[in-house]
Amino acid sequence: MRTVTRSFLRYLVRRRSLSLLQLMGIAFGVAASLGMAFSAMSALASFTHAIEYLQGKSTHSLERNAGPMDEAILQGLISDPSVESFSPVIDRRLRVADGSQIRILGIDPFLDTAIRPELARTSFSDDRRKGSEESLSFVLEEKAVLMEAGMAQHLNLAAGSKIWSSHGELEVIGTFPNPSGEPLLLMDIAHAQKLFNMPGLIDRVDLVLAEEQEFRNRWKTGFQIKSNRQRQETFTAMLGAFRLNLEALSLMALFVAVFLIYNTTMFAVVSRRRDAGILRSLGASRGEIILAFMTEILIFGVIGGAVGSVMGYILSRLLTEVIGGTISNLYFFLRPVPLAWSFWMPAAGVLIGCGASVLGSIFPLIELARLDPVKALYGRSVSRRGDLAAKKVAASGMLILLLSAAVFLLPSNSIYTAYGALFGVLFGLSLLTGYIVIVCSPFLTGFLTGLGGIPGKIAAGNIRRNLGRTAVAVAAFMVALSMSVGLSLMIGSFRESLLWWMDRQFQGDLYISNASEKEVPERFYLELKAMPGIAVDAYRKTQMTYRNRPMFVSSVNAPVLQRYARFAWLSGDDEHWEAVKKGDVIISESFARSFGVGAGDIITLEGMQGPARLRVEAVFYDYSTEHGLVMMDRGTYLRLFADRTINSVAVFLDPGNPRRPHILDQIRQKARQHGLPVSNREQFYGNILAIFDSTFAITRSMRFLAIIIAFFGIAGALMTLFLERKSEYGILRALGLSTGQVALMTLLEAIGMGIMSFLLSAGSGTLFAFILIRVINLRSFNWTIFFHPHLSPYLLTALTALLASFGAALYPIWVVLRTYPQMQIRDD
Repeated sequence: MRTVTRSFLRYLVRRRSLSLLQLMGIAFGVAASLGMAFSAMSALASFTHAIEYLQGKSTHSLERNAGPMDEAILQGLISDPSVESFSPVIDRRLRVADGSQIRILGIDPFLDTAIRPELARTSFSDDRRKGSEESLSFVLEEKAVLMEAGMAQHLNLAAGSKIWSSHGELEVIGTFPNPSGEPLLLMDIAHAQKLFNMPGLIDRVDLVLAEEQEFRNRWKTGFQIKSNRQRQETFTAMLGAFRLNLEALSLMALFVAVFLIYNTTMFAVVSRRRDAGILRSLGASRGEIILAFMTEILIFGVIGGAVGSVMGYILSRLLTEVIGGTISNLYFFLRPVPLAWSFWMPAAGVLIGCGASVLGSIFPLIELARLDPVKALYGRSVSRRGDLAAKKVAASGMLILLLSAAVFLLPSNSIYTAYGALFGVLFGLSLLTGYIVIVCSPFLTGFLTGLGGIPGKIAAGNIRRNLGRTAVAVAAFMVALSMSVGLSLMIGSFRESLLWWMDRQFQGDLYISNASEKEVPERFYLELKAMPGIAVDAYRKTQMTYRNRPMFVSSVNAPVLQRYARFAWLSGDDEHWEAVKKGDVIISESFARSFGVGAGDIITLEGMQGPARLRVEAVFYDYSTEHGLVMMDRGTYLRLFADRTINSVAVFLDPGNPRRPHILDQIRQKARQHGLPVSNREQFYGNILAIFDSTFAITRSMRFLAIIIAFFGIAGALMTLFLERKSEYGILRALGLSTGQVALMTLLEAIGMGIMSFLLSAGSGTLFAFILIRVINLRSFNWTIFFHPHLSPYLLTALTALLASFGAALYPIWVVLRTYPQMQIRDD
């Protein structure tokens, strides 16, 4: 047994190039899978830590259903027997000099120590006397803030530094540690009220309650009382669809990675068929051969998995920043802290590497164990057996495709079921690859012969005769390219749908401020309304809960939108605004699908005076939030919630107004006087599209990784074919083929596999995109994306396939150029 195993292991040293290629194939597969998984874990862990840190020791929070509340309620909390301690909070966002938006908490430094004692560990100047003065200035100085230590280090700021913000210049008087890593500013609550123009108002009160139910009974009307568990569930639900898609991308990376490792390991086995035949003829048993193979495979799995875990960890540090940017753009600012290196990371890499390697070796080893030693000495399977095997595998693929299609047709909205069926479709399509290569072989032969003459014809024959190697490489590349085509089509279709939606819904000439920048003072809104020749829409959007799930409520000026906007309705037209003006509401498609509500139904929202029943007039297309949106007239909103907050203002002018440029300039000047940012329609569209593009940065990274993985698949196939056919190269040399012709043949083999991969991916990628748009997206986000096919993904994928094929052929061609003249006919 030891002799057989040593003979196998000598092969790894003797053929170092192929061994290194196989090792890197496993390492890159593991790196892609773990890199995506680690980055998703670090982002979500940082999110959880940020919530827990801000909650501190509080057990509950008290806030209005919409908007801030009067600080006079603190008097009632002081005398409430259920309240052990409390702390009023102003929780807002502002933009700093580097363009990032950060959270700022206005707190009472005396009351808050019972809720968040960690914040007391503030670092002031080293000088004790000066530090004492700075700690006092937190209460006395209007612009004094404390800054989270990581953020201060990132911005190179220290105590005494000034920092610009969208609400004016602030003075950093000290720093404090934040284990969650979330960038955070602290300000005295009285100063925060002045900074945000909130005299006598607060956003919420964090509580430590001794008894919950009695407290709820006393404060239930007009207030939301949430336990820490409920708040965490709400925040987690906000990220639900995003988290699910991160998990899906991780699974896609694992799927492609397993395919590559399977591909790599299968090459390691089939390329050793002749060696196995020699050992069998010398008396080695089938069991010894299989155990020797498994030892080699596990060595590859362990080393490749360990190396891949290190590469994956490095990759995750890059992807974590991308994911953090996406969360910041869509939900709230987050600076994820990459996971610390741990022993379980290489363990996970070794597990994936060994597991996929063993999986990839099962079928080749079974075939090798059954093969007669004499036939094994030939080094390759007979073509007819390859054809028969390809047909059997294709039949299995068709069965998997039918089962996956049946799963899609089931009356279920489970996203996990949909993702499982999607992977089934990709796997089923990959199993069809060998048979499709057989069917397309005459066309491929004609094309390659036209490109390269006799070398092209031989190259096409090599692809056809060696399906055991080439079909798996083509399948791996096809899956990677399919993901590239499918994701590109999905992103492109989403972008086109978004442009269509924006063009209909946002028809304003100017947009002043937005929810994340600065609230619009009501007096400024009234000032604009009084100007002749313009119409003004005051927009307010706030998060609420419906059936214990997060959603959003917005208010608009219905008469203004009825005249100027062109909402995209699922049914009907702008006549729906008449009912909205009378007190009905309209809901987004995502709300309708998520909660099973339609036109004519009644929904109940918690208002200032208790539950309010509202009739749904219509459903409209909307891409602003996947959690659902209920839109109502501003008059209805004020009556229900008494919240006069305005997030942004849209200004509309008639196109034929002769004073149009003058009026727009006048409005811009008024906005600047109030420190409000102003955008025209094109700039407003550009801001939305910039957020959209950054949202899909992680998806584009996934496409890039998949193509790199598949590159190693084709390179491994070419190297294996080259090493297997040395005797054939001797025959070709004897027949007069030059070194250049053999190099051209090798290049055309790579191009042929690349062409087959691209043609298969064009069809399978389109199907992949259709499933993503019509099934996965609809179940994840509950909104409709309209399919917009475009040529650019196919052209880009074709170019990628061609370049990857050239790249994969470079090393085999170099080996041919180096060794071909010395090759002789030694076998047969």
